[in-house]
Amino acid sequence: MANRNTLLKMLLCILLIMPTLFSLSSHASSQIDTPLCDATSVEQLIEAKTIKHLNISTPKSKKWAKNYFKALKSPSKNITKKYKKKFKASIKVLFENGVSCTFSAKIRINGDWKDHITSAPPIASLDVKLLDGNINSSVKFKLFLPHTRGGDNEVFATALLRELNFLAPKTYRVSAVFNDQKTEFLFQEKIVKEFIEKNNLREATILEGDERFTHDKKSDIHFNLARVVNTNWAKKGLTSLDISRTALSRLNKAYLGNLLRQDAYQNNRERFLPIEASSSGGANEDWMFKSIMLAMGAKHGIYTHNRKFYYDPIYTHFRPIYYDGHPEIEILSPQPISLSKKDLNSDEILGAKFALKAFEAMDRASFYSRLKKLGLRYSINEIDEGLNKIIANLKELSISTAKDFKNQYTPFFSQYRFLNTNKKIVFSTRNNLRIEICNLALTSCYFDTLSLKKYAKLLHGDYLENSDSEYIFVGNKQEYMTNIDTLESSRTNVFNIENDVQLTTYGSMKVLINQKERKIELSQSNIEDRALISGGSLKDWDITFSGAAENIKSKQRFNQNLLTGCLTLLDMSVDNINIKVEQAMCEDGVNFMRVKGHVNDVLVHNVASDAIDVDFSMVYFKDVKVNSAGNDCVDFSAGDYKIQKAYLAKCNDKAISVGEESELVVDFVKVLDSGSAVVAKDSSIVEVAYADINNVPICFSAYNKKQEFWGAKIMVGQHNCQSNQNFQQKGSSVEFL
Repeated sequence: MANRNTLLKMLLCILLIMPTLFSLSSHASSQIDTPLCDATSVEQLIEAKTIKHLNISTPKSKKWAKNYFKALKSPSKNITKKYKKKFKASIKVLFENGVSCTFSAKIRINGDWKDHITSAPPIASLDVKLLDGNINSSVKFKLFLPHTRGGDNEVFATALLRELNFLAPKTYRVSAVFNDQKTEFLFQEKIVKEFIEKNNLREATILEGDERFTHDKKSDIHFNLARVVNTNWAKKGLTSLDISRTALSRLNKAYLGNLLRQDAYQNNRERFLPIEASSSGGANEDWMFKSIMLAMGAKHGIYTHNRKFYYDPIYTHFRPIYYDGHPEIEILSPQPISLSKKDLNSDEILGAKFALKAFEAMDRASFYSRLKKLGLRYSINEIDEGLNKIIANLKELSISTAKDFKNQYTPFFSQYRFLNTNKKIVFSTRNNLRIEICNLALTSCYFDTLSLKKYAKLLHGDYLENSDSEYIFVGNKQEYMTNIDTLESSRTNVFNIENDVQLTTYGSMKVLINQKERKIELSQSNIEDRALISGGSLKDWDITFSGAAENIKSKQRFNQNLLTGCLTLLDMSVDNINIKVEQAMCEDGVNFMRVKGHVNDVLVHNVASDAIDVDFSMVYFKDVKVNSAGNDCVDFSAGDYKIQKAYLAKCNDKAISVGEESELVVDFVKVLDSGSAVVAKDSSIVEVAYADINNVPICFSAYNKKQEFWGAKIMVGQHNCQSNQNFQQKGSSVEFL
């Protein structure tokens, strides 16, 4: 009776939080009914990715025009903040596949300088935030006047970097009408959460150059360090704050290194950012990025105040992100790309050698196809000419020489101790929320304790204790004084398994590896212990994990390394492996991330939250068994998956959850005593051939949860559910075949 009451309460809760769901008959229709778009199926919405035409209108067009002309006529050369007011807008989008949607949005003038404003008609580069719907998972994006970003150059450069696996926002030309005036824009993703996740990465710290003091006219001293962009993520909890603080501290070491070089050479060597000094990995990627940017004539994008980075807490390195490079490829021009060799540094020279190897391995046919999809209509010969110009520049860079930097390390700002300034530098302490605030000479310091919100503002560069001081977060004080790395890292042990596969354990995890029998046994000594298996190819191995009995202590779903699983498999291929997990009290019992291949048996018993979590992967599961999960038994996102057979019991929430543009095929599933059986959401499609479901209030449910995605679809063959146990939201469908 108690179990039945629990299930009835869960059903009531779901009905309350999903008011738009309605029951289906056993002959449910797949017709899509959504007020935003004219699509007739979920598949059409999911495939609506590239814009063919935009029509943007502002209801208060007179107010828009008035603000626009004030910005245009202002004496300042740049567009000041007061003219970047937000206006309501309606955006009608016609996609390449014929689907038409109308979204509500807020727009504002975008850009630093007045080249983003045309003299007539009143059209400007735009910063756009959709209030409903999405464009290929983008909710926030830029619409640039093409000449402000070099037109086809920007499309070519971003496409090339994406082809070479760098982080670059998708960019393409799109015809448009703005307030009844014909125009053309460059559509470009904003570098926000959706962009990061679209690149198969977990949300983590995004950083950029802090431009507050770039044009400081009060002195000729450079105060340019870095700042955290996504403060909303940083202030979610102490763990995300700690990751953000660590990332900024490490990156600021590189920025300080750049300032020291500028000071030593008595010139503005803004390109010299020694990223390897602040990271345990990823230097090669940044070297390559810088050399390719130079070879494309895009040096503007590697000036320190223009740089953007994603910090990967798992690998503890920075990944460069392309932004505002001003490339000069000019595919049709007979002139060579402008190559600035002034003040070359060793990073750029060494990076050119790595980049040349990447170009040799590049699939040019794939790149031609990518450019065609983005609307560039150049011939293969013309594209080859553009690539060959870049390669020629890389070859020239690779044989160049750089002036070595030799200078005694010294705390940079202290040399300006006699400067009359209101700037103060801020150091972190061992206490999570405590900071030390000092004058530039470090002769006057005091401690303060901030709230999570205020600390996040400090990392972003807009914390104001009072109106008289400007605060510059540096990082660890001892490192600033000595340049000796004192940043603490998790206790780790690394084991080589086979075929470039590594096992990394965090904390005091007990490990037994039997190479002959191909077995790995992992046992937690402490609830904070984690195990990570990554890289290479793993075949015919058995992996068992036994968790500590105590409950999880962390208030966030991940630890300082962004690991959600007690056991995590990352960036690898697998074949015929077996996994057994017992008593896992982490967010996930076992987490697969960017994994491809075949898993034979997965057995998970008694876990605190999700039993099996799979992200950004392509995995075939032969046999899945889960008994007793505090949340979902199996959770799939952002990938292609198949389950041959599954037995899932006592899943407190969903037995199978599929989301974030995933596809799943299930041959057979048996679900017992769970909140719901199969749930598809957020642009996902699920096929279930046979389902045996007992003591579960909701069998099949399809809906949209996140704005950056659409609805979902479930197709069901044989089943034993009643018609009132199945639900679909408008814009989603459940079909019984």
